Amino acid sequence: MSGIDKAVILAAGRGNRISKASKGTPKPLLPLDGGEPGPSATTFLDWHLRSLARAGAKEIYLVGNSVTFGTKLRAMAEIPSAVKVEWILNPTEDLSTSGSGHSAQYAFHSPHGVLDGRSRVVLMDADVLYEPRIFDLAARAEGSRSKTLVCADYRHTHEEVLVFSDPKTPDSPRFHGKGLLGTALVDGLACAGEATGILLFEPGDHGLLREVTDWTIGFSTAKARSEHEDVTQRMMLLGRMMTVPFGKELAFMECDTPEEYDIVTREMYPRVKALLG
Repeated sequence: MSGIDKAVILAAGRGNRISKASKGTPKPLLPLDGGEPGPSATTFLDWHLRSLARAGAKEIYLVGNSVTFGTKLRAMAEIPSAVKVEWILNPTEDLSTSGSGHSAQYAFHSPHGVLDGRSRVVLMDADVLYEPRIFDLAARAEGSRSKTLVCADYRHTHEEVLVFSDPKTPDSPRFHGKGLLGTALVDGLACAGEATGILLFEPGDHGLLREVTDWTIGFSTAKARSEHEDVTQRMMLLGRMMTVPFGKELAFMECDTPEEYDIVTREMYPRVKALLG
């Protein structure tokens, strides 16, 4: 298999940690150049639409909340008209009880048939900026198991979600989470890097992914504000995820805080903006 068929972008978060910099604008709709929000701005979501269209995606679904849902994005008029772009609403009014796992579940159960057992489906956070080649890397990875992209080069902070693998089979992660380094939970396991929030689910895993998501949201002890990492963790334990690492050769950055948004706008976006023309 090659290429990417569909993508789901999780864009229903409130972005509380970056509120000082956002001035009320939802994080997925923040301008990447640090300018004023508006229809002429290039936002995180615009970047994703252009990058995914470049990677061959024919269907892109944006999961939004009551504020972001239905927003007309600049890139919608710029990518090929054959690429279907649709909003899916996460209708939860109290977003303190709804996480990215809930948004993924709404996408998987939408009438769009996202998990059709035939397509390669990207699931990703909205608050990341990267070189578009990152999707090529994921799509070229061999094997029928689903993939999780990881930064092999990382700074150890409490914000990072690290991926731990069996040293005998380093492409088969077993755990990921914050604060696991040095704990008994990961004794004997190699740290493969930092999870990027970009996943590629292969067609053969669609049925399992739907069941795992439904169980995680419906029955797990973390069902309040379950994140998509809670779902991925169980796919790892079932042996259906492999790591696809990259290093400094590809630029990547997550944006959670005002300080990180400043770096994105001053350093990161100027570095990569020409890559999409």
